[in-house]
This record gives sequence, C-alpha cells and structure tokens, in this order.
Amino acid sequence: MQRCLVILSQLDQTEVLLGMAAQALSRIRGMRRIDVLAAREPPEQSLGHIGFSDTQAQTLRASQQDWADALHTRFQHWLAQEYGAPADRLGKVEVNWLDPEITVDRIIAGYGKDADLLVLGFPDSRDSAQKHVATRAAIFESGRPVLFVPPFWDQPSGDRVFMAWKDTPACRRAFLAARSFVGAAKAVEVAVSATDPLPLDILPGLTPTQQQLADTRNIGQALLDMAGAFHADMLVIGGYQHTMLYSRLMGSVTDYILANPRMPVLLQH
Repeated sequence: MQRCLVILSQLDQTEVLLGMAAQALSRIRGMRRIDVLAAREPPEQSLGHIGFSDTQAQTLRASQQDWADALHTRFQHWLAQEYGAPADRLGKVEVNWLDPEITVDRIIAGYGKDADLLVLGFPDSRDSAQKHVATRAAIFESGRPVLFVPPFWDQPSGDRVFMAWKDTPACRRAFLAARSFVGAAKAVEVAVSATDPLPLDILPGLTPTQQQLADTRNIGQALLDMAGAFHADMLVIGGYQHTMLYSRLMGSVTDYILANPRMPVLLQH
C-alpha cells in the first residue's frame, strides 16, 4: 500500500478520520501519501437536472463551498499539529487537499480506484443522499479496502485485530488487505465456524487464536460481542456476500455492523 484516500463528510469527524489515516501511514510499510477529499456536490446531483433555478444552484454551490472551507480549516490545523511545517514533511509524507465539485461516479473513478486504502466515517443519518450513495460506491465500485471509523474513536487501531472468517472471495480479499495491519498487530483473533475452518495459507507467518462462532441467529451482533470481549481495536470482514436484493429482504451482517459502530471496521467487497 502506498496511498490512502480520506473521504470527509461531517465536520465533527474530520480529526478522527485524518488521525486514522496518519496511523495507517505510520503502520503500513511503503505508505507515504494521504489524499483528503471533500467532494462538493454539483447542484444537478442534489436538485435534479430540471426544476431548479440559477439562484438555487448558486445557493447550493455557496453552501457546499462553505462546508468545504470549514473542513479545510480543520484539515490545516490538524496537518500542522501532526506533521509540522511544510519543510518538515519533505521526503517523509505527502498530504494533499482536494475539494472539487464532482459527481459520485467520478469520485470513485477519479480517486477511489487509484487509492490503496479508503478511510470513511460510518454511515451517518446527517449525511446527504449523495454521500450515502458515495459510501455504497466506495464499497461496491472502488475494488479497494475501506476502513470505516466510528465518530468517537480516540485511540490507536491495529494493535488487537479481530477477523471474521468465511470462505468467500470477498473475505479472502479482506484478509489479504488486512495483512498490512495484522503484521504489526500485538494480537490477532479469528472467528470461525465448525464447517468453515481457517485455511493455513490465508495469514502467512501468523498463528492467530481461533474462536468458534456459535450464535447464528444474529451473526453481526455475535461478531461485535466477540470482538468486544477480545478488546479489539479493529474488525476485519468481507462485505456483502449476497445480492443487494437479498440483503434488503433478509438483512445483512455487513449492514448490521455498519449500523452499530463499536470499533474501526476494515471491509472489502
């Protein structure tokens, strides 16, 4: 991994997400670049392509620019505290601020697919419809691991990693992405089922503790409880094994975990 993309949304979560990106940069060998994206929504994306006036468009653009400027102020303060003056950062780390007016599809095509790791806040009821769409696109369309961070998170992440194993392509990709974190972890535990043992080659060089997942009535809650008992500071899961229609009808472990933030979650579809 070389490049981390932080996608900002809520003002009060800015420092939490930036701090997580800085942690990733310090823990992952070879990572030297953080891009911070405050994507301003085009008026036609929020208001529709017809039925809004120039005045409405100008008002929305001004509101979006105020939002991006407020985020940028917090970003500048964090950057100075975390890495010092620009001269101090030369040759050590590259941190870029990006606040384009951009559609969701271009966020993923232009930024997400070029990153090695995406850092986002958990889905928030205050987010706009377009920001919820961007979260889904980050999961389904970027092809990259996504690290979701709770809004209250104020401690290191990656020392105690809890991983949920299921032999699916998504889970294998998630475990592969997690190798950058678990290699430096102090303790790793994996939830397995009796019918789905952990392959010997999935975490080379590691011998994690394994715990049997017994409660299948609410797997999402069971995983959160097991991770909590382990005092995990990161949960690794493969996301959305079923179709979205199945998830809407029957529920989804991934949806449940994303709706109940307890700790950072590394997810890959």
